[in-house]
Amino acid sequence: MSATATSPTSGAALLPIVAHLRPRLVASDRQRVVRLAGRILGEDPRISATDLFGPRVEAGLCDGPTLHIHDTGSASVGGLEFAREHRALLLAGDEDVVAMSRPPVRAFVEHCRDDLGLGGPSLLIPSLPDRPVPLALRCMNDPEVIFRLSGIAQAYDHLNVAPYIATGGVWALAGRVARESGARIHVAGPPVRLCQKVNNKIWFARQVTELLGSHALPVTTSARSWAVLAHSVRLCARQFPSVGIKLPSASGASGNFVIDSDVVRRLPSLRAVVGELRRLIRHLGWDDPFPMLVSVWEESVLVSPSVQLWIPTRGQGDPIVEGVFDQRVEPAAGKFVGCAPSLLSQDLMERLAHEATLLGALFQELGYFGRCSFDCVLVGDDLSSAEVHWIECNGRWGGTSIPMTLANRLVGDWAERPFVVIGSVRTEPASNLEEIREAARDWIFDRAQGTGLIFLSPAPLETGTGIDIMAMGGSLSDARRVTSEAIDVISRGGVRLRH
Repeated sequence: MSATATSPTSGAALLPIVAHLRPRLVASDRQRVVRLAGRILGEDPRISATDLFGPRVEAGLCDGPTLHIHDTGSASVGGLEFAREHRALLLAGDEDVVAMSRPPVRAFVEHCRDDLGLGGPSLLIPSLPDRPVPLALRCMNDPEVIFRLSGIAQAYDHLNVAPYIATGGVWALAGRVARESGARIHVAGPPVRLCQKVNNKIWFARQVTELLGSHALPVTTSARSWAVLAHSVRLCARQFPSVGIKLPSASGASGNFVIDSDVVRRLPSLRAVVGELRRLIRHLGWDDPFPMLVSVWEESVLVSPSVQLWIPTRGQGDPIVEGVFDQRVEPAAGKFVGCAPSLLSQDLMERLAHEATLLGALFQELGYFGRCSFDCVLVGDDLSSAEVHWIECNGRWGGTSIPMTLANRLVGDWAERPFVVIGSVRTEPASNLEEIREAARDWIFDRAQGTGLIFLSPAPLETGTGIDIMAMGGSLSDARRVTSEAIDVISRGGVRLRH
């Protein structure tokens, strides 16, 4: 689908999809995909089942109004989760509805509507429950919310539900609206069980090995008990400087823990390793952590690319590669802190796009639909001989795909106005977005030029977190200059500087 198919304020604004790399899957590629998909379906025939939610609910997307719900699956409505909910406003248009756990920050709504020209979607804020529950379930259990969504679905004879991640709660909400309205509901995400699988690092590592070979990922194993975990960690520590321990379904760095191999080597016995791991993991607050993934923590990482895909329904064409982006991560835990268009050679990007498309084609064959990205690292002494190790799949929207899609909405094709994303910019003293927006007004996105500063989340004072920003420029160097100048203003807590 072309980016020019929709305007920034249209109800179908979710899908300005622009292909940038077009890898060709040959007959042998497709045969490998089909064979592996057949084995997976043989072991788990209901991996893409949606019948539990009723006959009028299916994965897909059509023209018309969309409910955007950036429910991370967490019951938390704290600062970080609340800030992330605002990103749904960056994807919504005039006909759309955005569900939020509490009223959004007014200055951010104004930024999306007035500065960016994204339109004015309606807001849904379900009543507060007696106990913390995820946003999708709050919506499902609120009669007024269901009445309103059902009315929209009846008026159009359908409704899209576009989630951050397609959890069971999101699908249950879609099912409830379908039953109440009698309309067809499309969920812009994969079936629940398949969504859980692709976001599971252990399952993903297994499919990478099957499809691309064991060389395509770091030395990796899984553990389902303390004894096996300690044994795996000790084996890895004998060969490598650091060992990574991961919760298989956690997002990004929230489920990563790195242990220095010297610490493990100094422990006298397997029992001592178990004791140390119990102590460290208990300190992290990981309750009932098993199974866990154990792998070498790559030390010689040259770059951390992310390949962004949109996966159509099976039979509607191959997965679409929208771009390769270099991610900025904090080495200690692999925390995402920003991204920019990749500076890798064309040959390397085409290789990454081909391997990612193979993985995307496998998911598509299993019944996947929607946004998906694959993260990898290039390791070695230099890029000419680097190995590609695939780390994880993000079967959801994220910190790169949302800005990329927003850029497509604003200028038609992000490559025409390259962008840079910087996460968690802190202000001192903490300021609200209204103050920051006023102080940085000379840098704010210019719709006529298609360049400037964009806020991706509210400010620290309002959410208790750092503010996420992006900048678009006539070139990548222009975008970097804008971010540098804007960060100088923002980090001063909105103290005005002369442009």
